[in-house]
Amino acid sequence: MRRAVLAVCLVLVSAAACAKPPPKSITDLRSERRDVSLTLVGPIEGGRGFSAQLYSYESAGLKVHALVAVPDNAVPEGGYPVVIANHGHHPEPKQYGISADGKDRRPGDYYRRIPELFVARGFMVVMPDYRGHNNSEGYEFTDGMLESSYYTEDVLNLLAGLDTLAQANLEDVFMWGHSMGGEVTLRALVATDRVKAASMWSSVGGDIWDQSYHYSRYEDPAALAFDSSETPKPVIERLRGKIEALDGEFDYRDSEPLMHLDHLNTPIIIQHATGDRSAPYKWSERLARELYMRGKTYEFWTYPGDNHLFQAATLEQAADRDARFFGTFNGAGTRIRTTDFLITNEALYQLSYTGTDGRRAV
Repeated sequence: MRRAVLAVCLVLVSAAACAKPPPKSITDLRSERRDVSLTLVGPIEGGRGFSAQLYSYESAGLKVHALVAVPDNAVPEGGYPVVIANHGHHPEPKQYGISADGKDRRPGDYYRRIPELFVARGFMVVMPDYRGHNNSEGYEFTDGMLESSYYTEDVLNLLAGLDTLAQANLEDVFMWGHSMGGEVTLRALVATDRVKAASMWSSVGGDIWDQSYHYSRYEDPAALAFDSSETPKPVIERLRGKIEALDGEFDYRDSEPLMHLDHLNTPIIIQHATGDRSAPYKWSERLARELYMRGKTYEFWTYPGDNHLFQAATLEQAADRDARFFGTFNGAGTRIRTTDFLITNEALYQLSYTGTDGRRAV
């Protein structure tokens, strides 16, 4: 039936007839009951230290897929702890997971190291395509500033289906997100308390209008020198058009995670390079400030350079910090927060809440 409707949309002249529904509000995401099963599609190419399988599941009536990377080492008692890994924006969603030689090797060349890093540290890694990526249905949802709101629903449905995986430890589920995937992660965390701890690398932040203004300016490097009310803001205008075309009312504040942080109960580790131009460092600073003001548990690690996805030794260091942070909450309950200030030999400022001296329970 759904495919028939899509076929009709392709031949209708009116664009309104094919309008997308607005993204669901965080209130709606929190209240939904999900009954999801993962269906094994078959084995796919693994990587260093893991075998891989492709699973499908249903999200908002769409058939989407996820990579499951299973460590080669023996299954621990209780099963492998799980990391749901949320990738960032892909400029060509149907090419997600396709390697440079044209083969389907999820998660693709750019993110190849992510499952390897976490598998090496003892985690099963579950990495969603998101709707419209690779051969997952829903390509019409992949464009523009609203995409991460739709993808969050896919992640929450994947989370609900984890009990299909016999080797997964459902008591120790963690989440990782990079770039736009960091925003997906944060929105998922304010919609569920099932995730023990989460990591956000080089995360997109602010609200959709903050992002649209930023990318409007960076879309044309010449615009960085000057801005005025007369200067075109192409990304903002595209976003306005997308919202006007939705089939229903949409208030961005209803799906903006920064405006729903009071629902957050999951500790977060934030990691970001100061020179990142793809997702500016100030967005992670803002998140850290908001978390601190609300008494939420977090760590914020700063790196030199401009890597958007960490490289070489920094990549390993970031993964080590994630694994250590996740381990802190592996079966843990209330955490004790303390403030620790450190100036490193690179003259970097680290503000971390490490939970060592029992000053304040959060």
